[in-house]
Amino acid sequence: MLSPYPLQENDEYSYEFLTDQGIRYSIYFLDYSFMFSDYPAIAGYVFAFNIDVLDGDADNSITDDRIGITIFEVFKLFFTKLENVTVYVCDSADERHLARKRKFDLWFWKYNDGTLVKEDGIAMIEGVEIYNSLLLHKANKRLPEIILAYKELNERAGDK
Repeated sequence: MLSPYPLQENDEYSYEFLTDQGIRYSIYFLDYSFMFSDYPAIAGYVFAFNIDVLDGDADNSITDDRIGITIFEVFKLFFTKLENVTVYVCDSADERHLARKRKFDLWFWKYNDGTLVKEDGIAMIEGVEIYNSLLLHKANKRLPEIILAYKELNERAGDK
């Protein structure tokens, strides 16, 4: 069984790790409450999830299953607060948003231990499809309310 890469915790919502190929990643959660401002009971618990390459060329690296395992290790830490919610938006600036979605979906189905729920959505903004996913702990007391809010936000994304 593969193990996650050792994590460097920068703060409660920010981590880094170095792969065997010498690629350094940053995984972090940013306040995303403004997107859920119409839902004040939820807003304070919503974060955007991001993965950035800090050093190295991830495009030229070999497939590394430990990256997905490490990301789910970070999710375990994040979701120790059961009320936390995160949204992952697949960046479409370089036209690789579908590849990002497929990779994230694969990681979720491969490494989720059953404690997390994922809801997928597409926000249509100025004719561009923005793929995104909502993740929350299945024991979150507001699960149905959060999923409903998320779906409503995707439906009216182009209205803002």
